[in-house]
Amino acid sequence: MDVFFLWGRLTLCILVGATEVPPLSIKREKGELVYFPHPSQLVLTRLDEQAKESVCEVSIMGVSVFIALLVVFWPQWCLSESQVTVTQVTRPLEHSEGPHWDEEKGVLFFVDIHRNLFVTGGETTLVVPVKATEDKFVAGVDRELVVFSWDGTNQTSSQVEVITTVEEDRPGDRFNDGKADVTGRMWAGTMGPEPTVGNTVPYQGAFYSLDTNSHDAEPHVLNVSISNGLAWNAAGDVLYWIDTPTLNVYAFDFDVDRAQISNQRSVFNFTANNVTGFPDGMTIDSDGNLWVACFSGGQVINVDPRTNRLLQTVEIPAERVTSAMFGGPQLDTLFVTTSRFGLTDDQLLQQPLAGSVFAVTGLGVRALAPANKAVRPEALTHHTL
Repeated sequence: MDVFFLWGRLTLCILVGATEVPPLSIKREKGELVYFPHPSQLVLTRLDEQAKESVCEVSIMGVSVFIALLVVFWPQWCLSESQVTVTQVTRPLEHSEGPHWDEEKGVLFFVDIHRNLFVTGGETTLVVPVKATEDKFVAGVDRELVVFSWDGTNQTSSQVEVITTVEEDRPGDRFNDGKADVTGRMWAGTMGPEPTVGNTVPYQGAFYSLDTNSHDAEPHVLNVSISNGLAWNAAGDVLYWIDTPTLNVYAFDFDVDRAQISNQRSVFNFTANNVTGFPDGMTIDSDGNLWVACFSGGQVINVDPRTNRLLQTVEIPAERVTSAMFGGPQLDTLFVTTSRFGLTDDQLLQQPLAGSVFAVTGLGVRALAPANKAVRPEALTHHTL
């Protein structure tokens, strides 16, 4: 596993498993030169203003409109066109995933799933800081949820404690996406084996909550193919969730006190709305609308789960978009993770920035609330590695 963080808007630090990579200079389709200075191993690197200004910008607004509509909507169109940008903020990684913005530290944590540099040697697919600690995190490693300590400077973590192990009769399964609710209780789901990218053994996983006292992982949804994309509404009584191959974004009635969900229903369907790709990671904004990463779709979409409407599309210069999370000083930057895992040489030539983390700015919305941190279970863990 590689764990990374971004500090503020302009500073990048590779914390685990970083290697020295020469500067990247890429010619984009529209002819603009994209330059990104890569950090050396474990060296804090600040992007200079010239590099910041020269990265590519992707507009979300169409330009083919009737003159009459241009006259009527020109002020709003011009504002959106000039402000919405997509900026590369890391070098291309293998499979960046699981972004979590730590508001207290001003840091974006995320993982590179397939690098396998974690001390347990497994695939790490989510990372959530532990509340009231400086250096502890909850992570999903293969079929385990673990707590580990990491000072942010060493190349390896320490004091890894296994909280729970699920699906012991299915050794090919692994945890996928996961987040903490407002109480700090972890919710995370699994997926079946994936022999090739995008081809997962169906109905092997489940969606769980973690009891912080007993360590028991309680299953809430069974026969899941790829558990993904969690978000809660402002009232905290609705949980949004994704099972990727169904092409649906689901909602549940959510009881935070009892840690129970019910009344599953679809609030957005990709096929019905002609959306390209598969729903992956997800976050929610201050208007109560969802931002959904589209794996194999090269975009993030903004949807209203109350009306089932597609509101907006933001193109990303990478086909395999994996997740999204609001962060930054004002919580109004949408950080988007992507993957290059499994792409052919020809595909990489077409999308050389695949695997990078991107920052989308100028959307006019911010996070509904800061991301929740996890509460560390108090009972004895199974064992310490």
